[in-house]
Amino acid sequence: MFHEPALRQRYDRLAGRCRLQRWGGDCYAFALVAQGGIDLMVDSGLMPYDIVPLVPIIEAAGGVVTDLQGRVPLAGGTVVAAANRTLHAAALEIMTEGA
Repeated sequence: MFHEPALRQRYDRLAGRCRLQRWGGDCYAFALVAQGGIDLMVDSGLMPYDIVPLVPIIEAAGGVVTDLQGRVPLAGGTVVAAANRTLHAAALEIMTEGA
């Protein structure tokens, strides 16, 4: 999923600070962020159709979802979705550190 070595290193740093890490899940995992079942979802290599429909769902549930530049991920790419602003800011900081 994270084919770029520097991006994979940043992801590994983030994963190391999480209690539990799971691979896969795709759309279901993003829906779990909106539902409150998980706190954070990070995915890479997304196409716009993979994430754009989920943005309003996650936001309506009180979550935050952006690309690594902190923008709405209209082009897909690497996406960070979190249950709240505080968690999103912390995850985004780790995912962009040294970028």
